[in-house]
Amino acid sequence: MYHIKQADIVIIGGGAAGSMAAIYAHRTDPNLRIAVLDKSKLETSGAAGRGMDGLNNMAIPPASEPEDLVQFYTLITEGVLDQEASYEFAKRCPRAVADLEEIMNRKKGDLFPVDEKGNYQLIDMHGIGKPFLLPMDGEEMKRAMAQAVRSTGAAVYDRTPAIKIVTVDNRVAGVLGFNIRNGEYYFFKTKAVCMTAGCAGRMGLGNSGYLAGTYEFPGCSGDGHAMAYDAGAELVNMECFQLSAKLKDHMGPICGFVAGPRGARTVNRVGEKSWIHPYSSGDSRLGVWKSYAEGKDPLFMNMDHLPEGNVKVIEKILFGTERTSRRLFHKNRGQDYRRPKSVEVEFSDDISICGGHNSSGVLSDCNGATCVPGLYVAGDVDGGVPHSMLGGAIAMGSLIGLRAAQYAANADMASIDGLKHWIHDEIETFEAPLKRDRGLPTHLVETKARSRILYYLKPPKNPDRLNIALWWMERIRREDLPRIKAADYHDLLKAHEIKSILLVGEMMAGASLFRDESRWGYFHWRLDIPEKKPDWEGCWVVTRKGVNGIEYVKRNVPPYKWDFSTSMEYKYPELSFDAGMPPAKPSPKRLEDGDSWTLGHIEKEGMDTPKRFMPKREG
Repeated sequence: MYHIKQADIVIIGGGAAGSMAAIYAHRTDPNLRIAVLDKSKLETSGAAGRGMDGLNNMAIPPASEPEDLVQFYTLITEGVLDQEASYEFAKRCPRAVADLEEIMNRKKGDLFPVDEKGNYQLIDMHGIGKPFLLPMDGEEMKRAMAQAVRSTGAAVYDRTPAIKIVTVDNRVAGVLGFNIRNGEYYFFKTKAVCMTAGCAGRMGLGNSGYLAGTYEFPGCSGDGHAMAYDAGAELVNMECFQLSAKLKDHMGPICGFVAGPRGARTVNRVGEKSWIHPYSSGDSRLGVWKSYAEGKDPLFMNMDHLPEGNVKVIEKILFGTERTSRRLFHKNRGQDYRRPKSVEVEFSDDISICGGHNSSGVLSDCNGATCVPGLYVAGDVDGGVPHSMLGGAIAMGSLIGLRAAQYAANADMASIDGLKHWIHDEIETFEAPLKRDRGLPTHLVETKARSRILYYLKPPKNPDRLNIALWWMERIRREDLPRIKAADYHDLLKAHEIKSILLVGEMMAGASLFRDESRWGYFHWRLDIPEKKPDWEGCWVVTRKGVNGIEYVKRNVPPYKWDFSTSMEYKYPELSFDAGMPPAKPSPKRLEDGDSWTLGHIEKEGMDTPKRFMPKREG
């Protein structure tokens, strides 16, 4: 069954960015009809569904100014960014802090720390002499945001992910959603879409083998990237992968932003301090890779030297806000932060695409707008404001809610010809895996796709592996997708998610081939071209939909407003391993000149005729 509805704005993804978009769209124009679609339940959805312990990259005067944050972003992106877009986020940081205090009904100094003068107390973690980390006591953050969204009167569709954006004359016209509990479909005629569907977190495969065992929110499988691409939006930096140092076997962050400011040290097995930053940067990941390549692993985050009060604070945050399973994880292993080597660091195989923690995603401008009229993006799906983390989701989510409301108030609802026929065809195609009598289980196909992405795309990269990855994406799409058998509605969504995983994987491989240089340290390290090239300075790889499939275009980023440094202090190692000479042996007798004996059997029996063993009869 399907329902046709009308909404002025449809928000795809109910995490922090999507919640703020709904709140601000309502504030801008209370008469607008707003629909929020989410795979999960609004109260716990998104990467910060459990709450948050801090806003990691924030410019809060007088401690730090917006220009300071742009300087930091210019450095860690190596100049591949739109400074105006990052500046717009940085200017909105104080407003984001005030919004959270209001939404959570927390007084100044209660949610975030302040000094005796009433200024917010930030921590310097980023190495440019300015503090950007604002601690937060925010376990109930997402539940408070959900309550604020529901109080606006917005129509919230829990467990109803979007599966398609419809455009007419290259502008937003509608969204098709699907409820994974009851199998009902909803088509929303709409004027504007806020795409806040999160990162592409289920790309590689973690060492545990569990499909949901990912660093990022496991519900995010690249659907936002795929829908935006299909609607005509451009994507950038899809060759810039996110690879994070994690807690070994847990797939959660080691939490350098939590433990680092409170004195934790990351060291290798010989006691050397590891070359690692708490923020995600390619140079630090290259340093972690170096420790493993030199056999100086495992790495540990040690806290045994800290005062008891610091350890208790770290435990409170990691066990209560970050991931509640972490307490039980350490308990069952007999690990205590008061003893050395209790937190082992894993240089995980898990790879992903994320704008909030890195630089890749859908391209947006300083208003969060894409090249498709009526389509706005914010949060981890957004590649226009890199490395903005939760603060960016809140600040830019509120901005796109405002801009979408302004756009919708002055736009007409597009007319869609043959809508009912189109919906019927889309549902028929979407439900094909559910109607098959037999076929491949979704988990096996997803494992196959993600294991190939992991094996062939994980840095260091080389063109042969990248081309084989492209071959696998097309083969799985051609041979396996038509044979998937979905067991139920939830499984049907999994079949759809695999399509997104394959598409994003293809973009990752293709963009990695197109950028014929190495950049961002470990994130885009090509062994065949292990250096940065001057002609790629300040250039995006733009990924977009062409007549014959995916197109890749080289484009200069917008002119810089500030002449900040783009040089990270690292270099790519020259890999050359002298393993000595093999032992001298007499040349073995080979069959290079011909194998007449086997050839005779082939000619007698035929190339494709298998031998059949016939048991000898007695008597």
